[in-house]
Amino acid sequence: MIEKYWGLKLKPFLNTPDLKFLYPSSEYTESFARLIYNIKEIKGGIALIIGEIGTGKTMLLRSIASTLEKDKFKIATIINPVLTPNQFLCNAIQSFGEENPARSKFRILRQLEKILYAGKNEGLTLTLLIDEAQLLCRRVLEEIRLLSNYETEDSKLLQIILFGQPELDKKIKDFKAFLQRIAIRYHLGPLSQKETEEYINHRLKIAKGVKRQIFDKRSIREIYRFSKGIPRLINHICQNALFVGYSQNVKLITKDIICDVVNELMVESDAKD
Repeated sequence: MIEKYWGLKLKPFLNTPDLKFLYPSSEYTESFARLIYNIKEIKGGIALIIGEIGTGKTMLLRSIASTLEKDKFKIATIINPVLTPNQFLCNAIQSFGEENPARSKFRILRQLEKILYAGKNEGLTLTLLIDEAQLLCRRVLEEIRLLSNYETEDSKLLQIILFGQPELDKKIKDFKAFLQRIAIRYHLGPLSQKETEEYINHRLKIAKGVKRQIFDKRSIREIYRFSKGIPRLINHICQNALFVGYSQNVKLITKDIICDVVNELMVESDAKD
């Protein structure tokens, strides 16, 4: 009903990693290019993407996974890494297609080794993508470091990309053996004010709305001021603003509506805390 009121066919501001809404900001473009270069050219093992909550790390992960050619890459994704070392290894093995991981650590590692060398023989680059990597415990980080030891004379047998919040940097700060294995590290920052406007308009365009202005210039400046350019917060504010605008029967989202929305969201946040 709300989308119909604004002339939209899709919900433009859902906080889900839907690639059709992907906006190629300067931060996204740079991080994407670095990861693809590391995977395809350097083949250097561990890569690290650090970003605050809501900056688009999961969207970047999905984009990498969908871009890598299926006939050249075999991809495994771990989205909940709160695991013991054995659970982590079994999860990785299952994600690479082995339905019955072994129980003992020795046999689990033998299975994984066979998967890695089979991939190499088939001309595949095995790539492990780990989301929410700040949740990894020290023992699992050590397993990841050891996995980077699997290599041939010219390349690693397993490419590993960790996507995590800044807490991950704190966890590995004194872990010198792990730090030495990182081939690529990038901090995924927020959008600029100009990009925030482009981001909002981009998502409205993808939602196949009518070609008319929905957010005025001052409202977008307020969205940027409150969100600090973090996409998840932009989505949250915009989605609520569309509802408020609908409920007030207005034709344009103004600065006042954004301020009302943000004040309400802050009250809700305080109540939850």
